Amino acid sequence: MHLLSFASMHICFIGEFPHQQQPVGGISVLLQVMARELTALGHRVTILSFSANVQGWEQRTPFGLYRIHPHQSVAFNFWRIARSQNHFLQELHREHPIDVVEVPESGLCFLQKIEGVRYVIRLHGGHLFFSQQLHQRIKWWQAWQEKRSFAKADAIAGVSRFVLAQTRPFIPAHIPCTVIFNPVDSNRFLPASPPETNRTKLVFVGWLAEKKGIRQLIAAFGFLQKKHPWLSLHCYGSDTKTPDAGSYKKLLEDMIADQGISKVYFHGIVANAQLPAIINEALCCVYPSHMEAMPVAWLEVMSCGQILVGGNTGPAAEIISDKQNGLLCNPHDPSSIAAAVDWLILHPSESDEIRRAARQTALSSFSISQIIQQNIHFWTGRGE
Repeated sequence: MHLLSFASMHICFIGEFPHQQQPVGGISVLLQVMARELTALGHRVTILSFSANVQGWEQRTPFGLYRIHPHQSVAFNFWRIARSQNHFLQELHREHPIDVVEVPESGLCFLQKIEGVRYVIRLHGGHLFFSQQLHQRIKWWQAWQEKRSFAKADAIAGVSRFVLAQTRPFIPAHIPCTVIFNPVDSNRFLPASPPETNRTKLVFVGWLAEKKGIRQLIAAFGFLQKKHPWLSLHCYGSDTKTPDAGSYKKLLEDMIADQGISKVYFHGIVANAQLPAIINEALCCVYPSHMEAMPVAWLEVMSCGQILVGGNTGPAAEIISDKQNGLLCNPHDPSSIAAAVDWLILHPSESDEIRRAARQTALSSFSISQIIQQNIHFWTGRGE
């Protein structure tokens, strides 16, 4: 087995890594932040991702980025992808010996393990987790893949205590598990200087999807607008499909028209680099997700020294203490969301203190330098 050391490792991540202009999810942001930091520390990083139209190495990153194109046919694509993954990892290992392969929940299902390589899973919230938490039907194929993947892992890390606790019953008892929070790049997500003083915008960043709570947020904004007509709501994120394959954005627009709500703006996808400016010009950011595993978007808001109004479900209590470093609400109840924002407006002095505490929480509990060392311990197997 390779000697894993703090000095230099080769870590291979398998996961989503979008092209420019594609929607960027939390896993993508996490991989970018981790890869940049690890490369700067002298480690070799390779990301194995997927693409709808290209295959091969991408040259524009300081770390290795290889894309697999699964072809157009849907049938047996899982087998084609697995074959490509296994071939790529074997070739890469021969050229630059790999120490660690890290994947999300189902990522080890079809991988052939290479002797001497440590295979780990990071629980970002997979099919089993979200199906249970959102009271949706568990699909046997996805569930089988995750369970088979868990059984092949050398170790598993949950991005929150909640996601690990809810997934642990599906993981074999002998697999070592730990919790490592997602990090935030606090050098990029900085408070505005000087701070904004004329804040009138509520900001939502995320998929336009039911589980993100955007429908309840718009209903809450209808209540708020009657009391605070100067407010506006700005939504940033990609459209999704409704259960009948319609546009979720269209559903929201129809709702806005039916309820006579104004000053709601949909801006579509924005680059992650634009988010600090968007966050900093807001009165607050309202992300009333019905369920999350450990949302990177929340940490970005807090790192900017901004107020986050978040849903009080799942791992929320691991991040936010209500009215201390953020605000919590019932994400299913528009009146609860509206009440949290209304409290913020009516308590400006307390709000300034919450902003300072949010930034301090990001620095003390979620800084990339701190989290990266925890990951190195996890990858090397120290402490097991």
